[in-house]
Amino acid sequence: MKKGFTLIELIVVIAIMAIISAILFAGKQREEKRWALQFSAFELAQNFREMQEMAMGAGEVECGGVYTYSFGINFSETETYLLYADCNDNNVKDENDVFLRTVKFRKGVKVCSLSANPLDIVFIPPEPTSFVNNDPIDQEGIITLCLKDDETETKIVKVNTVGKIEIE
Repeated sequence: MKKGFTLIELIVVIAIMAIISAILFAGKQREEKRWALQFSAFELAQNFREMQEMAMGAGEVECGGVYTYSFGINFSETETYLLYADCNDNNVKDENDVFLRTVKFRKGVKVCSLSANPLDIVFIPPEPTSFVNNDPIDQEGIITLCLKDDETETKIVKVNTVGKIEIE
């Protein structure tokens, strides 16, 4: 009698390994997407904090010979948002403002909904005072991020007019 494995035994083992690998690979892809969503929410909150700090005196931008200390974030697209200096102090993004940079969400992440569209959140010194679409009183900017292929998986970033930033 010969010792060893039969062809059927080898095929069964290979099939079991292939099934387990497929399950693990599918789970890995899903977790990578969830990580990208979480990271995008944290990056957005960090950018809000950066604009707040700049408004509290850490930054200034020249606007046609004068300096501004008001900074904001504009949401008008689903895959990017704009950081800008509010040169004319109207608390919304327009052609007179200085563009600082565009931030793109991680691959597979988009804005699913906004509390207003377009949404502008501006911080002005010295506290800083926060404006949500040019309203400084009892407003809250709500940005809901989701996965492009699964809008049930969401992260919500909220900014209110006293400058509190939350991630849910």
